[in-house]
Amino acid sequence: MSDDIHVMSTEDRLLYMAHQIARNLAMMGDAKATEALAEHLTRFWDPRMKAQIVAIAQDQPDRLSPMVAAAVARMARGRAAPDVDATQFNAVDETGHCDAG
Repeated sequence: MSDDIHVMSTEDRLLYMAHQIARNLAMMGDAKATEALAEHLTRFWDPRMKAQIVAIAQDQPDRLSPMVAAAVARMARGRAAPDVDATQFNAVDETGHCDAG
Protein backbone atom coordinates (compact mmCIF):
# COMPACT_ATOMS: atom_id res chain seq x y z
CA MET A 1 0.00 0.00 0.00
CA SER A 2 1.32 3.42 -0.92
CA ASP A 3 2.06 6.04 1.75
CA ASP A 4 0.75 8.88 -0.45
CA ILE A 5 -2.92 7.82 -0.31
CA HIS A 6 -5.10 10.78 0.57
CA VAL A 7 -8.41 10.21 2.26
CA MET A 8 -10.83 13.11 1.79
CA SER A 9 -12.46 14.66 4.78
CA THR A 10 -16.25 14.88 4.77
CA GLU A 11 -15.94 18.61 4.03
CA ASP A 12 -13.62 17.99 1.10
CA ARG A 13 -15.91 15.25 -0.23
CA LEU A 14 -18.98 17.53 -0.09
CA LEU A 15 -17.12 20.30 -1.89
CA TYR A 16 -15.84 17.85 -4.48
CA MET A 17 -19.34 16.50 -5.12
CA ALA A 18 -20.94 19.97 -5.35
CA HIS A 19 -18.30 21.15 -7.81
CA GLN A 20 -18.54 17.95 -9.84
CA ILE A 21 -22.32 18.35 -10.17
CA ALA A 22 -21.83 22.02 -11.10
CA ARG A 23 -19.38 21.03 -13.87
CA ASN A 24 -21.88 18.51 -15.23
CA LEU A 25 -24.64 21.14 -15.30
CA ALA A 26 -22.49 23.97 -16.69
CA MET A 27 -23.59 23.31 -20.28
CA MET A 28 -27.00 24.72 -19.30
CA GLY A 29 -25.50 28.19 -18.82
CA ASP A 30 -24.76 29.81 -15.47
CA ALA A 31 -28.29 30.84 -14.47
CA LYS A 32 -30.02 27.53 -15.25
CA ALA A 33 -27.10 25.47 -13.96
CA THR A 34 -27.18 27.37 -10.65
CA GLU A 35 -30.92 26.72 -10.35
CA ALA A 36 -30.49 23.05 -11.27
CA LEU A 37 -27.67 22.63 -8.76
CA ALA A 38 -29.76 24.24 -6.01
CA GLU A 39 -32.62 21.91 -6.89
CA HIS A 40 -30.34 18.88 -6.90
CA LEU A 41 -28.92 19.75 -3.48
CA THR A 42 -32.43 20.35 -2.15
CA ARG A 43 -33.87 17.10 -3.53
CA PHE A 44 -31.06 14.64 -3.07
CA TRP A 45 -28.70 15.73 -0.33
CA ASP A 46 -29.27 14.54 3.22
CA PRO A 47 -30.18 17.36 5.65
CA ARG A 48 -26.80 16.93 7.37
CA MET A 49 -24.98 17.35 4.05
CA LYS A 50 -27.02 20.48 3.28
CA ALA A 51 -26.30 21.96 6.70
CA GLN A 52 -22.59 21.26 6.31
CA ILE A 53 -22.30 22.82 2.83
CA VAL A 54 -24.20 25.90 4.06
CA ALA A 55 -21.78 26.15 7.01
CA ILE A 56 -18.80 25.84 4.67
CA ALA A 57 -20.27 28.58 2.46
CA GLN A 58 -20.63 30.86 5.48
CA ASP A 59 -17.29 30.10 7.15
CA GLN A 60 -15.06 29.42 4.14
CA PRO A 61 -16.68 31.06 1.08
CA ASP A 62 -13.40 31.04 -0.85
CA ARG A 63 -13.64 27.24 -1.13
CA LEU A 64 -16.75 27.45 -3.34
CA SER A 65 -16.89 28.41 -6.99
CA PRO A 66 -19.26 31.28 -7.77
CA MET A 67 -21.86 28.85 -9.16
CA VAL A 68 -21.73 26.53 -6.16
CA ALA A 69 -21.86 29.49 -3.77
CA ALA A 70 -24.92 30.90 -5.54
CA ALA A 71 -26.66 27.50 -5.59
CA VAL A 72 -25.95 26.87 -1.90
CA ALA A 73 -27.26 30.35 -1.02
CA ARG A 74 -30.39 29.70 -3.08
CA MET A 75 -30.91 26.31 -1.45
CA ALA A 76 -30.36 27.79 2.02
CA ARG A 77 -33.06 30.39 1.33
CA GLY A 78 -35.37 27.58 0.22
CA ARG A 79 -35.60 28.96 -3.30
CA ALA A 80 -34.57 26.08 -5.53
CA ALA A 81 -36.31 26.55 -8.86
CA PRO A 82 -39.08 23.99 -9.32
CA ASP A 83 -39.14 24.50 -13.10
CA VAL A 84 -35.58 23.23 -13.64
CA ASP A 85 -35.48 19.45 -13.48
CA ALA A 86 -32.04 18.37 -12.32
CA THR A 87 -33.09 14.74 -12.70
CA GLN A 88 -33.88 14.89 -16.42
CA PHE A 89 -31.22 13.17 -18.50
CA ASN A 90 -30.34 13.72 -22.12
CA ALA A 91 -31.49 11.22 -24.72
CA VAL A 92 -28.91 8.85 -26.16
CA ASP A 93 -27.01 10.58 -28.98
CA GLU A 94 -28.82 13.88 -28.34
CA THR A 95 -26.75 16.57 -30.00
CA GLY A 96 -25.68 19.84 -28.47
CA HIS A 97 -25.82 18.69 -24.86
CA CYS A 98 -23.57 17.00 -22.38
CA ASP A 99 -24.17 13.25 -22.16
CA ALA A 100 -22.50 12.88 -18.76
CA GLY A 101 -25.85 12.35 -17.03
